[in-house]
Amino acid sequence: MSLIRMILLSLIFILPSSIFAAENIRKIMVTGKSEIVVEAHYAIIQLNIRHVKRGMAESHNELLKTIQELTGELKKVGLPDTDIKKSLVLQGQEYAWEDNSQVLKGYFSECLIELNVKDINKLDEVYKALANYRSVSIIGTEFRRNDEFEVRKTEFEKALHAARKKAEYMANALNAKIGKVYSIQESGSGDSFDVNTYKRSLPEESITESKSGYGIIKVTAIAVVEFELE
Repeated sequence: MSLIRMILLSLIFILPSSIFAAENIRKIMVTGKSEIVVEAHYAIIQLNIRHVKRGMAESHNELLKTIQELTGELKKVGLPDTDIKKSLVLQGQEYAWEDNSQVLKGYFSECLIELNVKDINKLDEVYKALANYRSVSIIGTEFRRNDEFEVRKTEFEKALHAARKKAEYMANALNAKIGKVYSIQESGSGDSFDVNTYKRSLPEESITESKSGYGIIKVTAIAVVEFELE
């Protein structure tokens, strides 16, 4: 019998047994969850400034005037130029519908601005400054943490421990034990924080840090773990 034939015959007997063994490994899959509510360290505000006038130059000049005045007020609050980012000025024709037809109403000039409010306690003053301008629209406010990675890492570790505890008591209820880990997956937590409102809307006792009262953030970590069941 040739060497190749002997190897093939050996594989015929070995492979089925290994496949059968793999198929008969008992497993348990559980989900662990951890959640924490913290306050934001800083905020990013997106603005839109828009002026519509009869002439293009007129709307452009009005826009530049508003940007200059607003920048001056924000500097008084404590925001430096580096924390006030402006886009290129956009210009075009402004139309409106009248009697089922579009009518040229003038020319617009607009600019997008992003404010980085590094001190969350100044958020109220910034909003008061913005409220003085009818041409300023607040597109949105994003609350963030300086230690975002560490917070999410800690919560995911807690979720993993919760998954293991759940697997242990489920296995004990069936007079079994959990063995090695087969797989770990993160589920439903994403990379961004869940944000409530600008003002505090959760009970104070549920917040781990209480300083400014702005930018409540809920961080959720979910881990799906598969264990061997012995």
